[in-house]
Amino acid sequence: MNRRNRSASYVLLFVALGSHLLTIGAPAWGWVALALNYLVYPHLAYWRARRADDQRRAEMHNMDADIVLAGMWVSALGFPLWITFILCASGCINMVVFHGGRGGVRFLLNIGVGIALVALAVPLHWHPETDLRTTALCMAALGLYLFAFARDGYERAIAQHAVHAQLRGQFDEIRSLQAQLREQALRDPLTGLFNRRHLDTVLAPMLERCASQGASLSLLMIDIDHFKRVNDTHGHAAGDAVLQALAQLLLRHVRPQDVACRLGGEEFMLVLDNTPVAVAAQRAQVLRQAFEALRVRTVECELAATLSCGVAACPDSSQEPRALVVCADQALYAAKKQGRNRVVVHAPQARGF
Repeated sequence: MNRRNRSASYVLLFVALGSHLLTIGAPAWGWVALALNYLVYPHLAYWRARRADDQRRAEMHNMDADIVLAGMWVSALGFPLWITFILCASGCINMVVFHGGRGGVRFLLNIGVGIALVALAVPLHWHPETDLRTTALCMAALGLYLFAFARDGYERAIAQHAVHAQLRGQFDEIRSLQAQLREQALRDPLTGLFNRRHLDTVLAPMLERCASQGASLSLLMIDIDHFKRVNDTHGHAAGDAVLQALAQLLLRHVRPQDVACRLGGEEFMLVLDNTPVAVAAQRAQVLRQAFEALRVRTVECELAATLSCGVAACPDSSQEPRALVVCADQALYAAKKQGRNRVVVHAPQARGF
């Protein structure tokens, strides 16, 4: 970008300064110096920067040289106002763009160095006037320079906007993937129900809320009866079909505020929010009867199974998450011990249905 802008703007400056040299009748060495500075130097600066190990640092030095040379020209020509203005304006803009506020100070130092170098060789003189042709060429050069500079700024802003839009899209995609991963980490891949990790996360806050509101919360610990026999007789694919059928049944019987989990193997749990133990036992009974009547069809056979269920409630059994799960598990064990295919509520004297 700098090579293109420097080369184009230096051609315009060559024309404007050449017009002034023509007006004042400059000697041949002046024209040689003008050609070397404004036609040859831009390519040498680009070549030097491209070969440097640190191209940005090299280009900063090139910009310093640009302004030192500009200071030498304005002082050598006697500070013609329009030429001085366009050289100082373009140099200051470049410095501020690349260095920020410090660029203004750096510009003043470099322009001062250029003026001083000429002052050491010849006395400074003052000839601020430029003829109409040179003035018009200076105005045209400055206008074209500002147009090119604004165009580059616009193109970079558009490119930056496109990059930001791409980054926003990638960020949204990453957030979506993270949400999917979080959801997958909390879901059982076979049944789609929540897993034990999710249960451990939500049970304690639900119990705390129920305790603060004086409400009840019930746990249903569910286990498929003789599930190992299903796997051994019909294969694991058939067993998976039974697990999925129970999961779908649980999802049809839960409310939005309830939580259905697969704890592992053939064990499932329902967390029934704001549900007293008597209502939970009735819902467990409905689930047990629905599953008993369910027929699971596979490619090779039609399967039927039953379930056992243990019910524990807060605050009846416990208000502590781990203890409440243990109470539900004890009730489930009692249901199995009493012959399976039944619901047992945890209580000092467990009741069967």
